Order: sequence, then C-alpha cells, then structure tokens
Amino acid sequence: MSEIKEFLKKEFVVIIAGIAALVSCALVPAANYIDYVNTDVIGILFSLMLIIAGLKGNNVISRFSGFIVRKTRILGTRKAAFVIVILTFFLSMFVTNDAALIALVPITIMFFEEYPGLMIYAVVIQTIAANMGSMATPFGNPQNLMIFTSYDVSAWTFFKAAAPTVCVSFAAVMLLCLFMPDKPVVPEDYSELELGKSSFLLLYGVLFVLVLLSVFGVLNVLVVFASVCAVVIIIEPRRFVEIDYGLLVTFVFFFIFVENLQRLNGAREFMASLVDGREFFASVATSQVISNVPAAMVLTGFTDNWKAVMLGTDVGGLGTPIASLASLISLRIYNDAENSSPLKYLGVFLLVNFAVLAGIYAFVYFTQLG
Repeated sequence: MSEIKEFLKKEFVVIIAGIAALVSCALVPAANYIDYVNTDVIGILFSLMLIIAGLKGNNVISRFSGFIVRKTRILGTRKAAFVIVILTFFLSMFVTNDAALIALVPITIMFFEEYPGLMIYAVVIQTIAANMGSMATPFGNPQNLMIFTSYDVSAWTFFKAAAPTVCVSFAAVMLLCLFMPDKPVVPEDYSELELGKSSFLLLYGVLFVLVLLSVFGVLNVLVVFASVCAVVIIIEPRRFVEIDYGLLVTFVFFFIFVENLQRLNGAREFMASLVDGREFFASVATSQVISNVPAAMVLTGFTDNWKAVMLGTDVGGLGTPIASLASLISLRIYNDAENSSPLKYLGVFLLVNFAVLAGIYAFVYFTQLG
C-alpha cells in the first residue's frame, strides 16, 4: 500500500496527464494519435536527459562544483549561499533546472547540515535560482524547448525576449542571499571523486554540442537522437535507466490532449477567447495548478503569442511547489535529509516564492509585454 502511495505521489502529474488524454480521446476519436506528438521535442529532451545522466554519473557536475567551492574558499553560510546560488543559476542554463538541482542540492544540504533553519532557506533560494536561470536558454527547461521548437523562434529573438527577466531574476536571488545569516561552515572536499574515462567525457561533450546544433536547426533532430542513443548504448547502456521517463510520457499525453481539445467543436474558440490578450496571466496562473511544463503544452495550442507564454510559464515556475517539477525535486531531496522539516520548508518556500513571483510578475507585465 505504501508503494502505491509513493508511486501516486511521485507520478501525480503523469497520472493527471494520462487521464486528460484518455478523456479527450473518448470525446474526439481519431485514427492515429501518435501523429499528434511533437517528436522533435521528445527526441531533443530524451537526448539531453541521456547526456546529463552520463555527465552526472561520471562525477563531472560534482567535481566541477567541488572545484568552484575550493576556489572560492567558502568559510561561512552567506558566502556558501552566494556561491551555490550563482553556480545553480548558470549551470541550469545548460544542463536544465532539474539536473542542476539534482546535482547541487545535496551539496547545499552538506554545507548547512549544522543549521537546519538556514538549510531550508538556502535550498529555497537555490530552487528559485534554478527555475529562473534555466529560462535563459531554449534548452534550459522543457517548456522553453517545446515553445522554441513549436513556434520556430530564432535564437536571437528568444535570447532577446528572455534576457531582461533573467537579469532581474539574478538580481533578485542575489538580494535573497544577502538575508542569509553568516555562520561558519567546513565544506566537504569533492576532489576525491574520480571522473569517468576521458574518452567517455569527450564523447558526451561532442554529443551535447550535436544536440545544441539540432535545437538551433543546424542538424536533423532524428539523426542526432539516433547518434546519441547509439553512442550511449555502446559506452554506458546503464544510463538509459536513469532517464525521467515520466516527464517524457507527460509530454506525450499532453500533446494528445491539446490536439484533441483543438479538434473538439467549440473548445478551441472558447479556450482562445479565455487566453487571448491574457496569455501571460493565464500561463502564470495555470502553472500554479498543473505545473509550468503542462501549462506551456496546453496554452501553445491556443495562441500565437509565444513570448507571453514563454515568460508566463518560466515566471510561473515560482509560487507553489507544483508550479515547477524542479521544485518538487528539491523538496524530495530535502525531505531525505537528516532532521528535515517538510511543513517548515513549505512555509518558507511559499513565502519566498510568492514574494519573488509578485516582483518579477510586475516587472514583466509593465516592461516586457507592452
């Protein structure tokens, strides 16, 4: 019974997406639902997950984090917060917000293990840093990747749209770090971790570049996807079991749901009328309830205003813990820490997140959507 509860808790979004897809299929029968799925998005996302699993499994991310820690000579909790938050913010741009938190939240917990209250605050602002830093690139989070490919946005147009909010978000998390009380810490030395084979690391690096080229339309997605899978099967096939298949299945379900919804008589017009002119608000509000990735998948089918949806779902990752799947990852890792306090964490999380959400929402609304 406990295993079932754990599964339902972990795969809640997948289950909801599956139910939505099944209901929509009953209302709008079709011959081939697989045609609804954006295979480019799935292929790129799967490839990135596989490469990141390889880099993480070969201790690349942990060793890099340890290098930063040694170079910055962390002696106190405030400096630790600054270093970890900056590292998380920029790392999330390239390895996704989920992967950055999976790699770095345990380091945060290690730094703050003597100060449980400060640990909560540190993990919360680190999570905000990951969610907001990841909006800087088309591949920093799943919703950006989907919007970038679905609307065929140019790289320059995307960066220009995201940059102001990214800069303001960075200033916000830096400000939050200033409120961290300064206590002494003794960081762990990650230099003892051994890196994987240099040939493996080189191959993962090359594959990562190939995926980036496919994101920007330089290479064929299918060719790159096949190449990534073939190389990983040869060098480290165990990385396939480390993929978040639940997220991929969620994408498939929502692609089917949105396409069916658009084919339902009157549904497209109704949804479009609700979203039209309110894309940013609708994206932020929907993200609070169903998470920003599904929100982006639903709303892209009913508006051409990609910028408002992108900004709304990225900013909408702030707020409730379910607004971003990355936030749930942080919560899960924190809960496994010794002397964790989930209720206290939730209280701090909601307070800080909604405060930052209010500020960044106002900035975007008054300066970016005119």
